[in-house]
Amino acid sequence: MAIYKLKQKFLSLTEKFDVKNEQDESVYIVEGKFFSVGKQFTLANTNAKIITEIKQKVFSFRPTFYIDIAGQHKATVVKTFLPLFSSRFLIAQKTADGQIRQIVATGNFLSHEYQFTEQQQLIATVSKQWFSLSDTYGLEVNDNELTELIISALIVIDAVHHGRDND
Repeated sequence: MAIYKLKQKFLSLTEKFDVKNEQDESVYIVEGKFFSVGKQFTLANTNAKIITEIKQKVFSFRPTFYIDIAGQHKATVVKTFLPLFSSRFLIAQKTADGQIRQIVATGNFLSHEYQFTEQQQLIATVSKQWFSLSDTYGLEVNDNELTELIISALIVIDAVHHGRDND
């Protein structure tokens, strides 16, 4: 299990997160594009090498985002409207063998607590820190192979519920 902390910079023109590990070392940098049609983000390592690109589908009934890894579409994140009093996102990941892996993120956007599950198995949890000037999330990932995908999905969840509307 790996533990991360995502902390959005306070008073930034763009959405910006530092992702740190348990030792408080930066391991990823997330940046939102300021001038774009739809919300767009990149997840890069500390050497500025882009790992994932996250792009909002502009004209869609439900908030929908695409996650590209190495220039190829690898996952789609869609917010569902049901159940009514909770927040639910469906993450469809394309695996190397062409299969579709279904991950569900459920939680409460008011209390900022989320669980990521796959076939009823818990694969990650998210908790937002209260009493902070900037958005700070704690993330526990049980499967290290899914780290970048889960961080990217968390960026989508934050953009849908709490992000500034710059599009």
